[in-house]
Amino acid sequence: MNRLRRAQQIGLGVAVALFAMASRASAQCLTNAGTQVGNPALGATVGTFIGLGIDPNTTCIENGLWTDPSGFVFGSYVKGAEGAGFGYDPTSLGAYNGANLGSIAANANARDFYWVQDVGGCGSYGGVGGNCPSNGIIWDLGGQANQLAVFVFVDHGPIPLEVLENTAWLSNDPNAADAGWTQASLVHVYGGGWSPDPNIADGFVAVYQLAGGATFRYASVTWGGPGAIQRDGDNEIDAVGGLTARGCGVNGVNCGTVPEPMTTSLLGGGLALLSLGALRRRRA
Repeated sequence: MNRLRRAQQIGLGVAVALFAMASRASAQCLTNAGTQVGNPALGATVGTFIGLGIDPNTTCIENGLWTDPSGFVFGSYVKGAEGAGFGYDPTSLGAYNGANLGSIAANANARDFYWVQDVGGCGSYGGVGGNCPSNGIIWDLGGQANQLAVFVFVDHGPIPLEVLENTAWLSNDPNAADAGWTQASLVHVYGGGWSPDPNIADGFVAVYQLAGGATFRYASVTWGGPGAIQRDGDNEIDAVGGLTARGCGVNGVNCGTVPEPMTTSLLGGGLALLSLGALRRRRA
């Protein structure tokens, strides 16, 4: 009986592990230092990320264009932005107006090259330059999220420093003190951004994740901080959105990466062990 239970546990472990491997493999993560990332105008390679302390073996860097998964919705602005602006020519870096020409909430709630900005605040947090999470730009993600997709506006070079100049935090209380926010780690970079070429002001879409499957309702994105590779006193965020641990939108159902055929057969083998064990137990 113990051997049967052990076989079931192994089968389940194999099934889960193979599904996770299939999800990551389908992303075509780049690890060669000389590989170009994103549009050539951005001048970034995998080696650029490595030189800035990002390990491509733990953070998936790919040249794909971000696409919205099932159930994906943008976060709703709560508070915290000190500035706003817009890009009048997204095909060229530097073609933007930093004046606040409208509602900060409108700029923060749509992916449209109208951005909001975090400046000032604490000036130092977590032992490095940056704003405190309680004082960052805060969004309601509309559901329990384990990951956060951050859509940035790139106002100028250098790249990718001007893209990854943020730290992402999650909490269940939008008014929590700093200790009530948990830092998420950078797990995925989409080199194609969120808007197809020739647009380049969308830079790279960055996805941050919490360890252990923890989920939270609210996100704070701060300039600088321990998760940033550049800390120059500001950031420009076009929009954000929450994801589940499987990469679905927080309102998504039956969403997830479909394994490749070979992985599917192996996955089926793992599940078959579970079925066989259940059948033997019923016969007993």
